Amino acid sequence: MASTVREQQVLQARAALILAARRRSLVTYKELGLAIGMTGVALSNQMGRVLDGVSDLCIEAGEPSLAALVVNSATGAPGKGFDDGGVPWHTEVQEVFRHWAKQ
Repeated sequence: MASTVREQQVLQARAALILAARRRSLVTYKELGLAIGMTGVALSNQMGRVLDGVSDLCIEAGEPSLAALVVNSATGAPGKGFDDGGVPWHTEVQEVFRHWAKQ
Protein backbone atom coordinates (compact mmCIF):
# COMPACT_ATOMS: atom_id res chain seq x y z
CA MET A 1 0.00 0.00 0.00
CA ALA A 2 1.38 3.40 -0.98
CA SER A 3 1.63 5.91 1.83
CA THR A 4 0.20 9.37 1.61
CA VAL A 5 2.28 12.51 1.31
CA ARG A 6 1.41 13.36 4.94
CA GLU A 7 2.54 9.92 6.15
CA GLN A 8 5.82 10.37 4.31
CA GLN A 9 6.27 13.84 5.82
CA VAL A 10 5.59 12.46 9.30
CA LEU A 11 8.20 9.73 8.85
CA GLN A 12 10.73 12.21 7.42
CA ALA A 13 10.07 14.64 10.27
CA ARG A 14 10.47 11.85 12.82
CA ALA A 15 13.82 10.86 11.32
CA ALA A 16 15.04 14.48 11.30
CA LEU A 17 13.92 14.99 14.90
CA ILE A 18 15.60 11.78 16.07
CA LEU A 19 18.83 13.13 14.59
CA ALA A 20 18.28 16.45 16.39
CA ALA A 21 17.56 14.60 19.65
CA ARG A 22 20.78 12.61 19.38
CA ARG A 23 22.63 15.89 18.80
CA ARG A 24 20.77 17.46 21.75
CA SER A 25 19.52 20.33 19.63
CA LEU A 26 16.28 22.14 18.95
CA VAL A 27 14.95 22.69 15.41
CA THR A 28 12.92 25.61 14.10
CA TYR A 29 9.69 25.04 12.22
CA LYS A 30 11.35 26.43 9.10
CA GLU A 31 14.38 24.12 9.43
CA LEU A 32 12.13 21.09 9.83
CA GLY A 33 10.01 22.27 6.92
CA LEU A 34 13.05 22.47 4.69
CA ALA A 35 14.14 19.00 5.81
CA ILE A 36 10.82 17.50 4.71
CA GLY A 37 10.21 19.69 1.66
CA MET A 38 7.55 21.93 3.17
CA THR A 39 7.73 25.71 2.77
CA GLY A 40 5.53 28.79 2.57
CA VAL A 41 1.82 28.48 3.18
CA ALA A 42 2.03 24.69 3.50
CA LEU A 43 4.51 25.12 6.35
CA SER A 44 2.15 27.45 8.19
CA ASN A 45 -0.95 25.39 7.53
CA GLN A 46 0.29 21.81 7.67
CA MET A 47 3.27 21.55 10.03
CA GLY A 48 1.02 21.21 13.08
CA ARG A 49 -0.63 18.15 11.54
CA VAL A 50 2.74 16.63 10.71
CA LEU A 51 3.93 17.18 14.28
CA ASP A 52 0.69 15.67 15.60
CA GLY A 53 1.50 12.59 13.54
CA VAL A 54 5.04 12.49 14.93
CA SER A 55 3.64 12.76 18.47
CA ASP A 56 1.18 9.95 17.78
CA LEU A 57 4.04 7.69 16.66
CA CYS A 58 6.00 8.60 19.79
CA ILE A 59 3.03 7.80 22.03
CA GLU A 60 2.52 4.46 20.29
CA ALA A 61 6.21 3.63 20.84
CA GLY A 62 6.18 4.74 24.50
CA GLU A 63 8.61 7.60 23.77
CA PRO A 64 8.62 11.24 24.83
CA SER A 65 7.31 13.50 22.07
CA LEU A 66 9.92 14.51 19.51
CA ALA A 67 7.62 17.43 18.62
CA ALA A 68 8.92 19.17 21.76
CA LEU A 69 12.15 19.86 19.87
CA VAL A 70 10.45 22.12 17.30
CA VAL A 71 10.47 25.81 18.19
CA ASN A 72 9.63 29.20 16.80
CA SER A 73 12.78 30.96 15.56
CA ALA A 74 11.73 34.28 17.11
CA THR A 75 10.75 33.01 20.57
CA GLY A 76 12.80 29.83 20.97
CA ALA A 77 9.68 28.13 22.32
CA PRO A 78 7.13 25.76 20.82
CA GLY A 79 4.11 27.18 19.05
CA LYS A 80 0.60 27.57 20.47
CA GLY A 81 -0.38 24.14 19.23
CA PHE A 82 2.16 22.29 21.36
CA ASP A 83 0.43 20.27 24.06
CA ASP A 84 2.78 19.31 26.84
CA GLY A 85 0.36 16.74 28.27
CA GLY A 86 0.93 18.20 31.72
CA VAL A 87 4.72 18.00 31.51
CA PRO A 88 6.56 21.36 31.33
CA TRP A 89 8.09 21.92 27.89
CA HIS A 90 11.70 22.08 29.12
CA THR A 91 11.22 18.82 31.02
CA GLU A 92 9.84 17.14 27.90
CA VAL A 93 12.84 18.35 25.87
CA GLN A 94 15.25 16.87 28.43
CA GLU A 95 13.31 13.59 28.41
CA VAL A 96 13.61 13.46 24.62
CA PHE A 97 17.37 14.08 24.81
CA ARG A 98 17.83 11.39 27.49
CA HIS A 99 15.72 8.85 25.63
CA TRP A 100 17.55 9.22 22.32
CA ALA A 101 21.01 9.34 23.96
CA LYS A 102 20.38 5.72 24.99
CA GLN A 103 19.39 4.53 21.52
